[in-house]
Amino acid sequence: MTKTHLRIFLAAFAAAAALTSCRPPDPSAELARLEKQRDALTARIELLKAGSNPGGLAVPTAAPAAVQIEMIKPALFIHVINAQGMLESETNILISPLASGAVRKIHVSIGDRVERGRLLAELDASVLQSSIAEVESSLGLARTIFEKRERLWQKKIGSEVEYLQAKAGKESLEKRLATLNEQLALTKITAPIEGTIDDILIKEGEAAAAGFGAIRLVQRSRLKVRAALSENYASRVRRGDSVRVRIPVAGVEYDRRIDAVSQVIDPRNRTFQVEVLLPGDERIKPNMMAVLTITDYRNPEALSVLKNIVQETGQEKFLFVAEPKDGGFVARKRIVRTGAESENRVEILEGLSDGEAVVSFGFQKLADGQPLIVDDSSR
Repeated sequence: MTKTHLRIFLAAFAAAAALTSCRPPDPSAELARLEKQRDALTARIELLKAGSNPGGLAVPTAAPAAVQIEMIKPALFIHVINAQGMLESETNILISPLASGAVRKIHVSIGDRVERGRLLAELDASVLQSSIAEVESSLGLARTIFEKRERLWQKKIGSEVEYLQAKAGKESLEKRLATLNEQLALTKITAPIEGTIDDILIKEGEAAAAGFGAIRLVQRSRLKVRAALSENYASRVRRGDSVRVRIPVAGVEYDRRIDAVSQVIDPRNRTFQVEVLLPGDERIKPNMMAVLTITDYRNPEALSVLKNIVQETGQEKFLFVAEPKDGGFVARKRIVRTGAESENRVEILEGLSDGEAVVSFGFQKLADGQPLIVDDSSR
C-alpha cells in the first residue's frame, strides 16, 4: 500500500467518523456493523490458514523451536516381566519316625552332609532289645532240640509228632525274632537320600510321634526358584521362555529357561506359579530371595521410541517428526499406533518408517509445520 493510498484511506475514515458523530448512534446498525466486521475477519483468518493471501500482507509464522531428534532404525525390542521369588530345594524331605518313643540319640547336626542310609537319630528301644534277647535265648534252645529230634527222626527213632513239634517251635521263634528286629529298625531314623541336614525338629529325651516330622533333609545341588505372577501375564508366559535369575544376597546371576508354569490361578491372590531350576552352586541356599526378569516378547526388527515423547489426546496417540524442508526442518504431527512397552521405550506398530527422525527433546509445545532448529549433536 503506497503513501497516497494511505492518506486517502485515513481521510475517508475521518469523514465517516465525523458523520457518525453528528447523529445519535443506532444500536441495531452498530451491531450489524460489528457483525459484518467479525465475519470479514473470520473469512480472512480462514484464508490465511489455508495459505491464501489476497491482500498481499505478510503472514506471521511461529518462531523456530530448538529440538533434539532421534533417527529411527529397526532394532531388537524386548518386553520383560519382573517378579520376586524364593529359592526352594527341588528335593526337600521332612523325615518322620515310623514308630513312637522317646528320642535316645541324635547323630547329626544342622548343616551336616549325609549319605543315603546314614543313621540320623534313634528312639529308645530298650524294651524291644530285651524282648529280642529273650527270644534269641529261647530260639537257641529250640534249635538245639529241633536238631536232635531231626537226627533221631532220620534214624527212625522217636515219634513224628515230637519232630514236628520241635520244628514248629523253632520256626515260630524265628518269625518272632524277625518281627522284633523289624520293630527295632523302625526306631532308627535314617537318610533316604544323600543331602544336607536343614533342620532338626526333635530333641534328645523328648517323645517323638510316628508320622510327625523330625528331621528335614535337602539337596542343595537341586535348587529352584518359585515365584508368583499376576494372572494378567497368564497368556504371555510359557514354559521355555528366557529368564534371568538374580540372587542379590549371593551376588550371582543365571540365564535360564522357565521349567514349569502353573495352569491354575490361585483365587486368593489371582496369581499363578512359575518355577526355574538352578545349577548347583555352593553360594546359594534355600529360602534366599531371587529376582526374576522374564522375557515374554521379542521383536528383532522393531521400530521403537522413548515412551515420554508419545502424547495422547483422547483415544489418539501422536508424536512429532522432523521433516526436511528447504534445507531445514519443520515439525509434523504423526498419528501412531503403539505396541509393547519396555522400561523406557515403546514399540511403534504404525505411523513411522525406517530412517525418519522423531523429535526426542523440545516436543512439548510444538505445532504442526513449525520450523525447527535441530541440535547437530543429536543427528
